[in-house]
Amino acid sequence: MSVLYPWQHQTWQLLVQSRARHSLAHAFIFSGVQGVGAFEFSQAVSAWLLCQQPTEQGACGFCKSCQLWQAQSHPDYRLLAQLTDDKTGKTSHVIKVDQVRELLGFLNKSAQLNGYRVAVIHHAETLNINAANSLLKNLEEAGANTAIILLTEQPLMLLPTIRSRCQQLIVPVPDANTAKQWLLPQLKNPAQADLLLALAEGAPLAALSLQDAAWFQARAALAQSILDVLQKKHSALQVSQQWQKQLKADELLTLLQLLLADVLLVKLQQNHAIKNSDLLPIISNIANNSTTTQILAQQQACLTAYHLIAANIQTSLLLDNFWLLF
Repeated sequence: MSVLYPWQHQTWQLLVQSRARHSLAHAFIFSGVQGVGAFEFSQAVSAWLLCQQPTEQGACGFCKSCQLWQAQSHPDYRLLAQLTDDKTGKTSHVIKVDQVRELLGFLNKSAQLNGYRVAVIHHAETLNINAANSLLKNLEEAGANTAIILLTEQPLMLLPTIRSRCQQLIVPVPDANTAKQWLLPQLKNPAQADLLLALAEGAPLAALSLQDAAWFQARAALAQSILDVLQKKHSALQVSQQWQKQLKADELLTLLQLLLADVLLVKLQQNHAIKNSDLLPIISNIANNSTTTQILAQQQACLTAYHLIAANIQTSLLLDNFWLLF
């Protein structure tokens, strides 16, 4: 059945207690940073609500409802998210009103298994204004045995009127010890646990996926390229073109932002606070070859490039101009 992670048990118990008191809400906002398992938590809650023999630990895993859930064919469950165009492969930036109207049609019907009807709205902050207003009316008039779960990393981007009609639960970032104990057995190189958790802001699932990320493997090489450009060993444009072939633009800018943040910390003599702790010698060398003003300008240019690339501005030109700042 669906996974429940160790750091989610306290939040889970709040729901179990509410259900035991027959005071379970019909609309929820589950919020949490990327990599803490908020989506997985929503799936565990959905399976539990739909289960015909639920326990305090979750869905039973054996009833007809659970069998349908495991087959990913439960008739009383819907997952709503941004649509992806089959031809272009591009995902919409928003959830549209027609999608919400279709969902409301499902919620207004009787449950086929005579239990709950559950809807999960992934990245709920991307509901456009018409979609949000359409959903709002249903939140006010939701029927019995209905659960609407809004998942978001940015709850304050939801309409205040939506937030006020939902029970808000935070899927937390675990403490450092819990995160490390969960992560260690799953790593290819357990010695990287602290490093991965630092780069993932303490989010265990993000840390686990990070070990195989192309940009994680490229950190030392990119830091060396920055130093080479600063020391005039290679031209900025040559290095820019080289890295555009090795990493996707968003991955490259993510890594550059992390490295520049560490360079600034070292420049400010805050070595203990850097995330790329294994790269301290080369980061220190970059800091010694840069002024604080230069580092701040590079950080701002990196952030600007990230937003412009997301808006489909010419990627190659933006990255070339960025590297010329070194």
